[in-house]
Amino acid sequence: MDGTEVNEQTVAFRLRALVAEQLHQAAADTDWDTATLADLGLDSMTAIELVLAIEDTFGVPFPEDLLVRETFSTLAELAAIVEAMIEAP
Repeated sequence: MDGTEVNEQTVAFRLRALVAEQLHQAAADTDWDTATLADLGLDSMTAIELVLAIEDTFGVPFPEDLLVRETFSTLAELAAIVEAMIEAP
């Protein structure tokens, strides 16, 4: 396992904890690979709170052009975007 994989796993783990904290409907046994964030209770207000938590946790600004429904469709989609934000110069 190289350093990139560890970093991506760490980002995904931290992000999952943030999402679970914001989404009160997420059960402990949630299948994060198949669940949509909307089905777990993500609404526009929760998305704003999640964006602020992501910015605080990862120390990166969340680009306005990514504040769209597709960004928040699944944890995997959101994790890929956050990873790209962290890697951006």
